[in-house]
Amino acid sequence: METFSFSGLGTGWSVLIDGGTLRPEVKKSILSYTENFEKRFSRFLPQSEVNAFRKSEAGTYEPSSDFSYLLKVADRLRFLTNGKYDPAVASILEDAGYGPVKKLGPLKKREGDIVPQWSLSGNMLSIDGPIAFDFGGIGKGYCIDGVAALLRDAGYGYFLVEGGGDMVATTKADGSPFRIAIEYPGRPDTAASMVDLSNQGIAVSDIFRRRFGKWHHLIDVQEKKPIQAIIGSAAVAKDAFFADCMTSGLFFAPIRNRPLLASAFESAYIVFRKDGMAHASSDWPGELL
Repeated sequence: METFSFSGLGTGWSVLIDGGTLRPEVKKSILSYTENFEKRFSRFLPQSEVNAFRKSEAGTYEPSSDFSYLLKVADRLRFLTNGKYDPAVASILEDAGYGPVKKLGPLKKREGDIVPQWSLSGNMLSIDGPIAFDFGGIGKGYCIDGVAALLRDAGYGYFLVEGGGDMVATTKADGSPFRIAIEYPGRPDTAASMVDLSNQGIAVSDIFRRRFGKWHHLIDVQEKKPIQAIIGSAAVAKDAFFADCMTSGLFFAPIRNRPLLASAFESAYIVFRKDGMAHASSDWPGELL
């Protein structure tokens, strides 16, 4: 099994090919795709699409098709979490010290420190003034699936794509699944579950990896502070994007909305609580340890 490793979107990536060799031109395409995705959707790059409206007046604009789709799914997450998840969290992250960086000025303060408002109608984005977005984990899942699509188009039938711990996989060449260990949040040497991945995506999220000062990146935009009760989540779905959407949503959604999230993103899941308890959905496909 060949492994191609590289860095992208601020994390490590691995592409595993079973029963074949990754051609040089395909490696080049993968690197080009991930580099372009970062240029388009990184909050830390001044010319990225997520920063395109930092100085915009209130009005209606037409973003790119990829940006529009990410916003559409983010809007669904916003609804299912009763507004606690919002990609317009960028302003709060910056106020807390997670940015800005070189050549990237802070967003204009709103009266009463209100999170910028936005809405979608079809593919059109309406904003109430300057705004920046942060797609965080869901964007990475979208990129992982994009790499998988490149591999399929190049004729590869058996592979696993991993980016920062999130993955999408086919089966192995012999038809067997890829066996994946789910890390217990904050304990790199402890597995919480084992999952057999077969033509599916898997994602994990926790409060330990992306920290700045006393805060982490999972911010309740209504309370304007990090989520406290949940320390991690994991999800298995049809692809990495849906799995990433599920893990993000689990931090913010009330317990009664978890079945709605699972239905919307066709996912099975585990939630890890700060008090040491864990809850797995009844259809979780893995072995709990």
